[in-house]
Amino acid sequence: MAPPAAEPSDSLRAVIALSTHGSRAPAQAAASLCPENAANLNAYAVPFEQLTDKGMQQMVHAGAHTRDVYVQSKHFLSPTLKQKKHFDAYFRADPSHSCSQSSVTFGYGLYPDSTSTTLGFPVPVPVVMQLLSNEHDIAVTHGPCRETLDADLARFDAGEGKKLFASHASVLHQLGIACGRPFDVVQSPSDDLSVIADMLRSDSSQGLRSIVPPNVADDVQGLEFNQMLGRYLGSPRQVTYYLGGFPDLMLSQLNKAAENVSPANDASQYKLYAYTGHRQLLHGMGLLVGWNFHFDGQAQSTKFNTSALPAGATLYFELHAPSDSSPVVETHIWSPQTNRTRVKLTKCSSIACPLSEFTDIIDRHIQHTTPWQELCQYHPVNQDSSIDGTMSEPQSNHLVILGTVLVALTLFAMHSAYTRINQFRRQSQYRQL
Repeated sequence: MAPPAAEPSDSLRAVIALSTHGSRAPAQAAASLCPENAANLNAYAVPFEQLTDKGMQQMVHAGAHTRDVYVQSKHFLSPTLKQKKHFDAYFRADPSHSCSQSSVTFGYGLYPDSTSTTLGFPVPVPVVMQLLSNEHDIAVTHGPCRETLDADLARFDAGEGKKLFASHASVLHQLGIACGRPFDVVQSPSDDLSVIADMLRSDSSQGLRSIVPPNVADDVQGLEFNQMLGRYLGSPRQVTYYLGGFPDLMLSQLNKAAENVSPANDASQYKLYAYTGHRQLLHGMGLLVGWNFHFDGQAQSTKFNTSALPAGATLYFELHAPSDSSPVVETHIWSPQTNRTRVKLTKCSSIACPLSEFTDIIDRHIQHTTPWQELCQYHPVNQDSSIDGTMSEPQSNHLVILGTVLVALTLFAMHSAYTRINQFRRQSQYRQL
């Protein structure tokens, strides 16, 4: 594919790319939920929920598109990983297998010249990942907001979710027959539908024969998409806590770039922040800033005025700081199936959204719902008060005594271990033959 036509890029200061992962193998639960699809499940050459060859191709394509625009056309990013004092692209991924693999393969497309002459395969870009329970910017619902999410999911499933299933009983009945396992609209867990719909998407991506007719497959995808949006992002409050710290993280990076008056001379400044997450993260950001998705051939939601995203879809937030005006945020979307398109956010007054207005859109939403920390009752322990010199004398004496005891116990344990090791060595001397 030829690179896009060259565009002026003197004002470009930073780019935030937010991608959904590429196509992956179905979840392990699909084997028991849909036993009649065993032949397709056995056709995957990768473990459950990990990136397929097709998924890797999609993410390499995403990286290559990013290179076409920001290296070849705009001359904004360095063309190579080699001979650089500072790596100007920052990669971060949700800790799940498919997201971390997607981030690495995105890097292969962005830097195709990174193949090692010694090893013969590409050098992976460094990808930042947190422990899932500690990931508050991309996957907070697996940590501090887990209980809040579980309560909201249970509430939705018992109410609106049951009504949604009941209104699509015929579709679910046909799905159950095809899978060889009845789908009970009353008793079946809501997650079951997500697993089966994801399996059907994966099979389609791999070119495998579907176990259901095309019209049933479309109905299943539409039902699951609306269910997903309602379960995870059904209210402004849910949008806030599902996104967690990501909006604040993004704003801090955009504002830092806007304040950097001489980016060309700043050796420590990142130019590209490339994030990879699950589809809910991208849909949450869309609902937050007024970014409606409209992809042909994807499931649609009239209620939320948006469509599902193709695997590997990427949102681009560009920070421009013209010399004669205030900083603005320009937004673009791309997918492996569609060309790059510039987007006007429905909540912003201009297609080039002023950074101040973009910030206000996010701040107003969070002020309306209260921050995610409050919604999830997340109050981490404050910094040790002794650092501020505010600890009382009894507290200080108590800690000194406790510390002394711990040190003594540690030394005793070390001495005991050392003694046992020496005894073992004496009892098992190596005897030469």
